[in-house]
Amino acid sequence: MACFSVLDEAGPGYAIIDPTAKRRKQRRGRDEKGFVILQLAGKSLRSDFTRFVTATTASLMVFSLYSMVDGLMVARGVGEYAMSAVNLAIPFTNALFSLAILFAVGTSTIIAIYLAQEKREEADRLFSQNLALLLGIGLAITALVFVLEEPFGRLLGATEATADYVREYLFGLAPFSACFIISYNLEILVKTDGCPRLATLCVITGCLANCVMDYIAIFWLDMGVFGAAVATGLSQLLTCVIYIRHFLSPKCSFRLRRFRFDPHIYKRLLPIGFADGVTELCNGLMILLFNRTVLRCIGQDGVVSYTVIAYVNTLLINLMLGVAQGSQPLVSYHYGKGESGACRRLLRYGLVTVAGLTVVCFAGLYAFAPQIVRLYLADATEQLVEYSVFAFRRYSFSYLMLGFNLLIGGYLTALERAKPAICISTGRGLIVQSAVLLTLAGLFGGNAIWMTPVFSEGAVLVMAVLFLRRNLAQFSANGQNG
Repeated sequence: MACFSVLDEAGPGYAIIDPTAKRRKQRRGRDEKGFVILQLAGKSLRSDFTRFVTATTASLMVFSLYSMVDGLMVARGVGEYAMSAVNLAIPFTNALFSLAILFAVGTSTIIAIYLAQEKREEADRLFSQNLALLLGIGLAITALVFVLEEPFGRLLGATEATADYVREYLFGLAPFSACFIISYNLEILVKTDGCPRLATLCVITGCLANCVMDYIAIFWLDMGVFGAAVATGLSQLLTCVIYIRHFLSPKCSFRLRRFRFDPHIYKRLLPIGFADGVTELCNGLMILLFNRTVLRCIGQDGVVSYTVIAYVNTLLINLMLGVAQGSQPLVSYHYGKGESGACRRLLRYGLVTVAGLTVVCFAGLYAFAPQIVRLYLADATEQLVEYSVFAFRRYSFSYLMLGFNLLIGGYLTALERAKPAICISTGRGLIVQSAVLLTLAGLFGGNAIWMTPVFSEGAVLVMAVLFLRRNLAQFSANGQNG
């Protein structure tokens, strides 16, 4: 899920060592108080954008493989109903990731601004407070899942055929709730600290560990969906350990320190991360709503088809989020310095990148839909495979617009334009899409459901463009020099 503001060689807001330097090389130094000072890296703004987005996209793409590997391994090692159960449990992991994003995007943005303003002690305190709060939230969620296991299963849409699988999967994941939240949160902040290669390496390490442990748990130890969940949780624990070791080192530009809890900072922090957090949460809620609607209008085979679509959809969302969130720290940094021209150039780079990815992804997914479906439904009937290909191709038309909505929402978030960003996120992620889904299901039913995201993404894109045009007009009216 990922969703996620991340960096490459440098973070979003650094104290520039020498603003007049001809060469903008990254360096690590220390000021008179012993704080690490970073300089923005890259030969040009385009170079920074390319490296930041590449690092972010790589991390998110690998990160999205966690759920996809679980689904694939379970489908091959346990069965189709078990795979559907993993899909039913996805909203739970989406909720965990959305909490991580909610706090991480706001924390990253404010830390970037603090660092640009050389307020390093404030950055330290915010980082430390954020980590402590997330640990408490994670432990509370673990307790709630164990106490309210049966209601959780019903809420996720478990049926008689999948109830046991869902319960086993939740029992395997719940003990690692804090690890899910903290790992993804630190994955963002370690890049803000200027160590994107460490973040990318850590995510890849976690994913590979998940794949290996999944295979061992399912095919060697015969632990079923419970084993798949435990493998995923252990991989998150591993990444947590690596990230925390980094922040305990003396090389960090912000670090752990004693703090006095300040609840007032969240009035500023939460609105910044709300849009991206809602994007991730709404993805899970829409999976839940789609599962229920498809089961009612089409039947169990329709749920199996949607399970395949949901896995690929998560991958595409994370790909486009990589562009949006990779550019966010740079936009925030230059916005904090009053450089509106740089912000507009970053927006242009993002639009061009999203346009290219959109064309390539749509063409590839449409052409190779049969191969993608058979990867998950190797033992399914030919009729189910053909229907899944049909549904997948209809659904894929929404990818022509999805990336632009995510990019514009992320751009507005980086400028602390929380209200329009929230409108875009909630509109495309839940409000508009759910309204279209229920309307199509009620009026036409059946196959019309698969066109839901096409209409909803199109409607939200119109709204997003209007918000963007108004923001650009405000930039011009303010007369800021880029």
